[in-house]
Amino acid sequence: MWTTHPDCSNIVKDTWNVSVVGCPMFILNKKLKNLKERLKVWNKACFGNIHDAVKLTEQNLQNIQQNIQINGPSEVNLLEEKEAHKKYEEALDRQEFFWKEKANLNWHLQGDRNTSYFHKIAKIKTSTKSISTLQNGEQVLTEQNEISEHIINYYKNIFCSNFVLQEQLLAEEAIPNLVTDNTNNLLT
Repeated sequence: MWTTHPDCSNIVKDTWNVSVVGCPMFILNKKLKNLKERLKVWNKACFGNIHDAVKLTEQNLQNIQQNIQINGPSEVNLLEEKEAHKKYEEALDRQEFFWKEKANLNWHLQGDRNTSYFHKIAKIKTSTKSISTLQNGEQVLTEQNEISEHIINYYKNIFCSNFVLQEQLLAEEAIPNLVTDNTNNLLT
């Protein structure tokens, strides 16, 4: 969410360019702490509470639209509505970024630890990834036993054929014969 704001990269650059004296690990640690503090302050000043911002921009847009309905549309009112709608969309985008980041965080914290959260996600993925129909030429297979039989036969035909893909002499052609038959007989 922060990366969508134009000031974010400037804050990171400015904080990172501050000179710190010490060993490399101390410098890294100090710069990360300084950056964390600056980003916290900037986040509160710039974004504030995301959900409140959505409510405020939505209320502002509704007020402008009510004003247009009561007093009639004018060029100024329509421009205000357009600007308010733009700010509302930006607030919704920020809120969407927030929820995506929150979902990623939940997955990283609870995802693959045999938790109820993991099992809920697994059930959702299983239900959406099933094959309910399969087309075999002109025929459409809808029964699960027909689908599974078709898939099994398809892969059996590919992997269980008696057709040998390479000739026996292929290795002899690729690897040069450095020992002659006479020398081989002497060695044996």
